[in-house]
Amino acid sequence: MPSSISSSNQKVAIVTGSSSGIGFETSLTLARSGFFTYATMRNLGKGEVIKSAAAKEGLPLRVAQLDVTEDRSINDAVHSIISDVGKIDVLVNNAGYGLNGAFEDLAMEEIKAQFETTTWYLFRLPCALC
Repeated sequence: MPSSISSSNQKVAIVTGSSSGIGFETSLTLARSGFFTYATMRNLGKGEVIKSAAAKEGLPLRVAQLDVTEDRSINDAVHSIISDVGKIDVLVNNAGYGLNGAFEDLAMEEIKAQFETTTWYLFRLPCALC
């Protein structure tokens, strides 16, 4: 895995929710397509599988901690990436999870957490890039 972007022309991508599913596959696809990719996730312990896949293929991919529900985590990740490679060209807002059940059976805290994770961060993360 390269330690830095190979040229100033190489595009840099951030993908949220990369520990599994669509985010995982999107991160690998972008890296395979030549993007220097930051696969971000709340829990870095879940990043070993994508790190291993990237290393095996020699992909330009790094794993970074980013919790989309916390402003500090968002700002720290964005500043770290910009400090590391100087730019961010592509943002894939993918983080989320399913909350199943009848609305009236869900606790307000569950609904708020769902909203924070799947909706509110769509505004937080792009604003941190400004």
